[in-house]
Amino acid sequence: MTVALPLCVGLVTAAAACSDDDASKAQDRDANDSAGEVLESAGARGLAEALRVVLVSDNAFEQHPRSVDVLQENVDDLPGKPKVTGIEDDDGDGMDDDGNLQVYVDDEIACVFVSDTGRVDVTGGGCAGPDATA
Repeated sequence: MTVALPLCVGLVTAAAACSDDDASKAQDRDANDSAGEVLESAGARGLAEALRVVLVSDNAFEQHPRSVDVLQENVDDLPGKPKVTGIEDDDGDGMDDDGNLQVYVDDEIACVFVSDTGRVDVTGGGCAGPDATA
């Protein structure tokens, strides 16, 4: 469910703040920065990880993360509206055909792979395989 997106945004925001080597930089961060801006600055990998968290949450609510409707709903809710390719249902069964989605932010690409069993993995770079789309 997209209910998990605010939780995911909070987790990514906290991780972004904690990853700063200089503690004073984290303290000086403008309080008006939105979580969406933090996620967008995280690039393709950050948004792909956010998508992964939401898809795993949907699976907990018994919605298969490879469902085309679930994928499209959660992609549409990503902050910054990044380009995401690979949602395809050529056989009409309601499930994504190969589970490979590519997230693009500027010149960065990340791959989200959703297995038939509902496992969701993220890697930096494009998806491998003959069915991966560009």
